[in-house]
Amino acid sequence: MIKQDPAHFVCQPEAERMLLDILDGAMEKNNHIRELDAALQHKTSCLLFDFLDHVSIGNREGIEKELEAVGFRQEEARPTYRVFGHPGAKLPKIVLKDHAQTIDGVAVKAESIAEYLMTRGVGGHIEGTPFSPYRRCLASADNEVSLYVVERRSTGSMEPIEEEPLAAKKYLLALEKWMTRPRAMDDEDEAMRLTLRLAEEIVREVGQDMAAWIVLEGERKFWQAKNRAGQLQKNRQDSLGMGWANHDHHTFRSSRQRFHLLVRLFEMLGFHLRERFYAGKDAGWGAQVVENERAQLVCFLDVDLDEQELDIDFAHGGLREREELGTIGLWCALHGDSILAAGMHHLEAQFLFEKLKDDLHGAGVAMMDPFSNFPYLKQAFTRGEMWPVSPYRVKRLVKEGKISSEEGERFLKMGALGSHLENLQRREGYKGFNKKNVSSIIRKTDPRSQQDTVAR
Repeated sequence: MIKQDPAHFVCQPEAERMLLDILDGAMEKNNHIRELDAALQHKTSCLLFDFLDHVSIGNREGIEKELEAVGFRQEEARPTYRVFGHPGAKLPKIVLKDHAQTIDGVAVKAESIAEYLMTRGVGGHIEGTPFSPYRRCLASADNEVSLYVVERRSTGSMEPIEEEPLAAKKYLLALEKWMTRPRAMDDEDEAMRLTLRLAEEIVREVGQDMAAWIVLEGERKFWQAKNRAGQLQKNRQDSLGMGWANHDHHTFRSSRQRFHLLVRLFEMLGFHLRERFYAGKDAGWGAQVVENERAQLVCFLDVDLDEQELDIDFAHGGLREREELGTIGLWCALHGDSILAAGMHHLEAQFLFEKLKDDLHGAGVAMMDPFSNFPYLKQAFTRGEMWPVSPYRVKRLVKEGKISSEEGERFLKMGALGSHLENLQRREGYKGFNKKNVSSIIRKTDPRSQQDTVAR
């Protein structure tokens, strides 16, 4: 049984086809775009489409009706162009220019334009101040088709943003504060209170959406420091200067008693509640999806959940502690909540599914069995990292009867399953997630059943 909120996403093949045709046309005219796509496939197991921010085309008779027919809607109007987005799909935007040829150009996202230019061995003028919400650089212009590289943080703007000199300092100080906050305190409730206060302070300093971007940038760094698959793949993507610009969503696990505070944190950062999951009484867990559309950020918030709690607002109401720990609860009891001591359970990014599996295998990183294998959605975890477990945490769990003495000894000797990288391939603009098969893979990440899920 799967229970979810009304949010419902369907495939949008016609909309994706329109974008792919534009991209193909751009590649035919601009060799640099075609070469970048080939390099991304070879070196990072990704498509250029996975990093595509927007495409630009010229206005012509009938184009608006064509855009609307496949689901695009006008989002913004500027003096010389309009911006169209697809509200029901995860797809790049289309910029419709008043005076331009049929295909004007494409823009790809990178975490750092400077790193992209350096690794590609090209120069260029970067518009927009460092660490501002939107920056861009013209990297190539062949046959009147442009390739732009953009940095996008917390805005949908298509115009480079010039900020006051102190803005970059505020950004870096906010990131530094988040990265150096106390995460592994003995009093986890106090650690959570301090985290909420810091988030509020960062929102005051840089604004809600930029604060969301900074928080998840810091969380990716912390997760990556503890995950070999993430380190390896990030290094591959950094070889072309792209960084994690292809990230899809960030997943946090939470204890029941602090779950409403985790939701509160993301609401403070401008996220709204999207669909929620419940995978059945045998699975014993649920999740709330949250999204900040302006910052283009999505998070999965996982928690142990009882069947009778389906009809309550479990995102906001406090959940009582249970006698038994489910998969999520035990993971948090052994390692700490994701937002505190443990870090994210996994980062999911968009890749060429089979190629990433083969390429990482060649580097010594294996994948678990897929839990989504549809033409429009493929998903699989890398085998999990084994993390050491605090003797204090094990002793407390044994004393409370949450785990057996034998399980405690095994965790102390072998460690317990920690984090993963998730391999994701989306097609046809599908924005949703697989709600039917995810339960089986979550059970395999239970520290009590860490067998074929462990990294070797």
